[in-house]
Amino acid sequence: MTRINITQRLALLGACGALAAGGALLPSTASAAPATPQTPAVQTVQEHVAHEGRAKTIVTTKITVTKRTLSDGRVKVTTVKTVTKITKNHHGKVVKKSVTTTTTVKFRPAPDHD
Repeated sequence: MTRINITQRLALLGACGALAAGGALLPSTASAAPATPQTPAVQTVQEHVAHEGRAKTIVTTKITVTKRTLSDGRVKVTTVKTVTKITKNHHGKVVKKSVTTTTTVKFRPAPDHD
């Protein structure tokens, strides 16, 4: 029998939430701006395991980058970095868990069209 650990469940929950939020925002912003091609989100997931005596710490880093062209030609780049640290004891029970999310939004100037 295959068991899904808490990290996989949280990653799946986060991905479902992001898809639902994107689907809810798309119809409301579609009429406000002309149709422009959007760059798909880039996701990077890195997992590190560190042993601290009899405890095991798993660090998962997920980076999502989204680019969107605004109606005035500028490009809005949103970067979301989520770091999850889970420490389990030697029985596999979660002892400590911390989630840190950092969001960075940058606006790039419109490209020159000569």
